[in-house]
Amino acid sequence: KEWISSMEKDAICFVMANPIPEIWPWEAKEAGARIVATGRSDFPNQINNSLGFPGIFRGVLDVWAKTITDEMCIAAGKSLAESARKKGIHEDYIVPRMDEWEVYIDEAVACGLAAIEQGIARRKLTKDELRRSAEEKIRRAREEVKALVEKGIIKLPDSA
Repeated sequence: KEWISSMEKDAICFVMANPIPEIWPWEAKEAGARIVATGRSDFPNQINNSLGFPGIFRGVLDVWAKTITDEMCIAAGKSLAESARKKGIHEDYIVPRMDEWEVYIDEAVACGLAAIEQGIARRKLTKDELRRSAEEKIRRAREEVKALVEKGIIKLPDSA
C-alpha cells in the first residue's frame, strides 16, 4: 500500500502474482490506484496469456504459417486492444474478458493477415476467409465442449 500511495494520482497497478497477488485489488484502490489488473479471473481486468494464445494459434494454423513472429503477436495484441476499445474502456474494463470468445476470432484474423503480409504463410486467405475459418472452428470447439459438459464427461469447477 505504501508504494502505491506514493505513486502519482490515478496510478495503474498490475498485480499479476497467482494465486495470491502482491496486493489485493481493493487494497490497491484504497491506496490510490485508479486501475488495477490482476492475473486472476475473479477480479476485473484479468491479464492472462490465454487472451492471446487461442487467437494467435488459430491464425497460425489457418494460414499454415512457417513460424510465429513478433509482428504476428503484435497484430493480435492490437486486435485485442481494439476489441476492448469498441466495448468501451473504463476502470474495470481495460481488456476483454476470457469469456468474450469473439476476440479470439479477431486475433486469429489479425495474426493470419500479418503472416501473409510477412510472406511466411503457406496458405494465402482473404480476410473474410480467415474470419469464416476461425469462426467455424471456434464455434464448433465451443459446441463440442458444451456437449461434453452436458453429458457429464467434462465436469465444471464448483464455482462455475
